[in-house]
Parts: sequence; structure tokens; C-alpha cells
Amino acid sequence: MSEHGQQNQEAVLGTNAAVLAIQNAADSFDPDVPGQVHELVRVLDQASTLLAADEHARENIGNATSPSIWPVLGHLWAQTLHGHMLPDPEPEQAAELSLLCASVAKFTRNLVAAVPRNQERALSVHISSLWASRPANLINIRLSSQSELLIRKLVHHYTSYSATQDPASYPATRMLTQALSNIVTNNSALADNLWSTYLSLPEEQLILTRLFASPDARTVSSTFVLVLNCLHDSEQRIELLVEAPRGPRICLSLLDRVASLFEAEETSEHGRAFDIGYGILCRVIEAGLVPKLYRKLAVEEEPITPHQTTLLKVLDSYLHSEKHPEPVALSSPRQPGARPEHLLDMLTETWMSLATYAQGALKRALGSQDTLPADASGAATASSEGESTPPSEGSTETMSMNTPHVSDQGNRESGIAVSQLHEIDLLLPKVCEALVLVTQCLTTIALRAEEAGSTRPTSAGGLASPSPRTFMVAASTSTGQGFVECLVETLRLIDLFVPRITYGKVVQRPTAPMQRDLQGRVSPNANNSDPESASATDAQKQTVTGATEVQPEKKTATEPQTEKAKAAAEAFAHVKRDLVRLLGVLASHDRAVQDRVRDCGGIPVVMNLCVVDDYNPYLREHAIFALRNILDGNLENQAVVDAIQPVGRWDENKVLQEFRGGVAGEQDMK
Repeated sequence: MSEHGQQNQEAVLGTNAAVLAIQNAADSFDPDVPGQVHELVRVLDQASTLLAADEHARENIGNATSPSIWPVLGHLWAQTLHGHMLPDPEPEQAAELSLLCASVAKFTRNLVAAVPRNQERALSVHISSLWASRPANLINIRLSSQSELLIRKLVHHYTSYSATQDPASYPATRMLTQALSNIVTNNSALADNLWSTYLSLPEEQLILTRLFASPDARTVSSTFVLVLNCLHDSEQRIELLVEAPRGPRICLSLLDRVASLFEAEETSEHGRAFDIGYGILCRVIEAGLVPKLYRKLAVEEEPITPHQTTLLKVLDSYLHSEKHPEPVALSSPRQPGARPEHLLDMLTETWMSLATYAQGALKRALGSQDTLPADASGAATASSEGESTPPSEGSTETMSMNTPHVSDQGNRESGIAVSQLHEIDLLLPKVCEALVLVTQCLTTIALRAEEAGSTRPTSAGGLASPSPRTFMVAASTSTGQGFVECLVETLRLIDLFVPRITYGKVVQRPTAPMQRDLQGRVSPNANNSDPESASATDAQKQTVTGATEVQPEKKTATEPQTEKAKAAAEAFAHVKRDLVRLLGVLASHDRAVQDRVRDCGGIPVVMNLCVVDDYNPYLREHAIFALRNILDGNLENQAVVDAIQPVGRWDENKVLQEFRGGVAGEQDMK
């Protein structure tokens, strides 16, 4: 016999001996006998160490026939589950059972690793009739049960509330999950079987959602790996995650868990779990399923849900981090009348929906008569003279966000209007958060398209499909408001509504003489909120309030009021910056967009944003760049800017004084 043949024979004999040792330990195992669990665990762990180090050992043990490992393994799983079904075990017994479960799961995990034949036998192994003569109190499982079902029942046990409160149970949960993961790794047929089963289980049996909720980060990581292995190299299984009966429910739990890991340190176990969960959602994005999933996450009569926001965060991160996201980001728009099934389509529609909702909420808060309900008399409303009624003590319906409370005398001296808000929509901050995310996604798509010079031919006649910018500017809301007009109006209202914090101080907004308020009334005490509605005779005297220098906070404004203003500004962070950035991108080298911005009064709105704002980093730079793109090669727009003249200056007492002398006033400013 050759040396190689002799080595093979010795390996087989060693394998048979290992299997026989496991069989003897399993055959004599009695959970009621002290020490039996530890002896069985010792034998299994010894074999697991051998399997982890040697692939040939895995193959040899899997192919062994004298005896076969598979009936033994099926019996071990049945015994393990039976032990966990006993009512009210003592703490010591529960600890031993957890140790046994982890050991059997680890042995199974190592046995099937990278050996397809072992994977198939492990998933479908039945409890052999070899063990049918065992006492009924030890075998309380149907002989037709498969090992996967036994593993699933054990996972269900270890993801119960009481089990998750005991850290000693985490190793067993982790090993069970890793065993399932190794069983389906790189085995498409088994992955199809397992995945379709897990996505059609009754709600109370969805072990994936229970595993996602585990407080142990390593268990969550193992669960995410299991899901990734099931999704690997299969668009059909990825689609099932969105469209299967329990798919959306699993997606909800997945998004919840990913959201809880956003702030984790990258090098921590929680950070690793986030990376794997993020990878799962990237598969969904790359499969073009975000529009479908986004719709399934919607709640009736809610403008945005937390799960939709989490999905948008992941999408925004994906678009920013991928070097070549064009296949996903630049999908062709849908046919007219069809539901949005492409990313650009969905994002554009979502942006307009969120912006429209935000506009309505902002107008109601600011007291626009054409948006207030007829019975709004019970709320705090502005008087016909433009003065505001202070909110009642403890009122939750009204609050002052834009300007800190100052005395009436201070109002008359400084010319600063006190904005009392009417109806506050508590969903508005969340809507604006989602609006920022969608805006960032659209901006990235538009910029990447320009970088790629993207106009892709259609499959029909070689005609170029619209670029993302072209598609966006051609879109309109359900009320007929164009995308550009909607963008400008949202910017205008946001700038009026949200306090401006510069270097930690609230910036007081100067009064624009003879400007129209939201109701269209001409008021000397109104903010410069609607310059485009000013009369033609006053066009030369429009005030660009945002361009003024930062002035010290009024002494009559208290510290708590300043803190409230800061909190309000923080709730709407980045909105102005990202909206004006998108406007600048759309206006670049596009005369039609430039003209539309001018026609809807957007030039003064953008000029008002050329300021420093603590909660909108680089707002001034983005606004200046947007203004440059709006004016580039457009003489009419340049004339609008030239026509805007200063109407006042700050005196030595930091009070805004109106100019009376036109050109002389300009000289004073200089």
C-alpha cells in the first residue's frame, strides 16, 4: 500500500473513531444524570475543533458510514430540544442546557462549512429509527421532524424575552444562527428553500425579526450574515424580501435595528453589525426595489414614517459612497400614468409630496389666511394691524420660533416684528428631515449624471431619455406647482419660519418697509417674507434681509428664549443649505430654470440666504454659488439684482433706520 493510501486509511479510521465517540456519548446521554451534559459537550467540542481546522475531516465525517454521523446528529438535536421543553428547569439545569445547545450548534456549524453535501444532509436530516426505541420521555419529537425545524424551535426559545435578559444565553443563540448561516452558504437550492420558508411563517414564528431585536450585537451580526447568505447572488430572493407575505415585516425589523446602530463606533461589534445590515439594504437598492419598499413602509395619512426615513438615510449614504451608482441612481423614468418603479421617479415624487406638505404646515404656522381653517378663531391669530397675540400659558398649539419675545417698546424702536405662530404641525421637523435626505439624493443623482454625461438611448428608437435634471424641472405637484417654483416657495417659507442662529446668537430680522405679509396686506411691520408680491412701485426698494451684518442680540431677549430658538433651528438643520444647493444645480446653464426662478421671485430668496447660519453649514457659499448660476448669462436676472437697493442701516444704537434720501442713503451705507 502506498504512503498516500495508508494516510487516507488512517484518516478514515480516525474519522470513524470520532463519530463512534460522539455516538457513544449521545447514546448514553441522560440529562437527568449529573455530569452527562459536560461529558457530551467535551466530546462535541473536541470534534468541533478538528472540523474547524481541516476540510478533509469535515468531508470524512460527513461521509462516514460505520456509523453515520447524521442519525446521531438528528438525535442530538431532538434531545436538546426536548430538554428545553421541560417546564421550570432549575437555574443550573438551564445553564447546562444552554451549554449543550451551543455545543451541538457549533458542531453542526463546523461540520457543514464549505461542504455542499454536508449542508444538504444537515438541513434535511431526520431522526433515525435507530433512536425510536429510546424512552418516550427522552424523545418527544415526531420522527419526521427535520433538523432545521428543531433549530428553529430552539432559536424561538432563545429569543424569548426572558432568555434575552440573560447574557449567558447569547452564545447558544449565536451558534444556532451561525449553524443556519453555514448550512445555506453558497448553496442556492438550500437558500431558496430556507428563505421562502422564513418569509412565509406566521407572525409569531418569525425568528428573523426576533433575532434582529437581540440585545447582543454579535447575535445581530450573525443574523445579518444569515440574511446576506440567503440573498447572495439571487435577485429573486432579494425581491422576496420586499414582496413575500412577511417580507415587509422583516424589513421593518431590519430597518429598526439598522437605525439603532447608526451612531455605533466603526470598530465596535455594533459598528460591524451596522456594516453588515447596511450591506443587506444595499442589495435592495441595487436590485431597484427601493420604490416598492418605500411604498410598503408607508402609513395611511402619514407624510413620512420613521422606517421610510431610515431607508432614505441608507439610500443617501449609498449614493454618496458608491463610485459608480449610475445603474441605480440614473434609472429611466416610468411611462406616463404608471406607478413610480424607478429611483429617480420615486425620489422626485416623494420630494414634491414632502415639500407640498411642508408648505402647507409652514403657512398654517405663519398664519396665512388662505390655509387657515374657518374656525381658527380659537387659536392665536394676528390682528388686522399686524400685531400678534401672545400664546396662553401652557399652550401647545402656539409658540414663537422665529423671533425672541421683545417688549412692545423694543419692537417700535427696532422695527423688528415678533412672529407669533398659529398652528404647529408636530410632524413638520420629521418631514423636513426626510426632505433634506431626498434633496441630497436628488442633488447627488443630478451631479453624477452631469459627470457621466448621462443621456442614455432608449431601447426603442435610439432617442435619448431625459437627464435627471431635465426630468426634475419638468415635474409638477398634484396642484400644478412646478418643481422649481415649489423649491423656491419652500425655501422662502423655511427661511421665514426657522430662526437664524449665527455664532451662537439669534439674528434679528430687520423690517422691510411697505412689504406685504402672508395675507397680502401691506404692513410697515411685516417681515420681508414675500418680496415677489410687492407692488411694482416698491420693486426698487426690496430689502434683502439676509444680507445684513450680524447684530448683537437685543437685551430684552432672555436666555431661555434664545435657547428655544436654537432648539427650533436645530430641528430644521440643513434644510436651507440643501434646498438652495439643489436650486443652484438645477439652474446651472439652464436658461429656462433661471427665468422660472426670477418669475417666482426666487432671486431675493436666494440673496437672503447668503449668510452664516450655525445649523446650515456652508449655507452662504452654496447660496452664492446658486446665485451665480441663476445670474450666469441672464441679463434679466442680473437687472433684478441691480435694482435691489439698500433701504436702511444700523445706527449707533443697533437700531435699523430707514433711508429717506435714496442715493444719499447709499452714501451713508458706504
